[in-house]
Amino acid sequence: MSNYIIRLEEQKDYRDVENLVRESFWNVYRPGCSEHYVIHVLRDDPAFVPELDFVMHLSVQENDPGDHSVAEQDGMLIGQNMFMKTVIEADDGREIPVLTMGPIGITPELKRKGYGKKLLDHCLEKATEMGFGAVLFEGNIGL
Repeated sequence: MSNYIIRLEEQKDYRDVENLVRESFWNVYRPGCSEHYVIHVLRDDPAFVPELDFVMHLSVQENDPGDHSVAEQDGMLIGQNMFMKTVIEADDGREIPVLTMGPIGITPELKRKGYGKKLLDHCLEKATEMGFGAVLFEGNIGL
């Protein structure tokens, strides 16, 4: 499965991402959903980690007949994931910096096809490269 592109979310993506998240979570835990609004609000939170705010697109290859090259471009938005910084307060008084993940969403028609795992693996690899040693998960990991 190599027909996708994972990149950092840009401001121009916000509305499409919020729509994707709404569709991904609609009627999953309760009638309607609020996860799309949660994402909207979390982007302005000081704990938000923009370096770990990823979107996933199906890739589209376009041929340039002039030089016979092939360029990959973003196709349909199919997924997103984001992280927030938080701390665990240990019994001995230490504060341990960790990440909280989510919500993570995959477009409903592509759930359970491996895209969520690919997105999650990419995000966790980048979080590790940034020095984070633990991630807290919450919710239904039925990607």
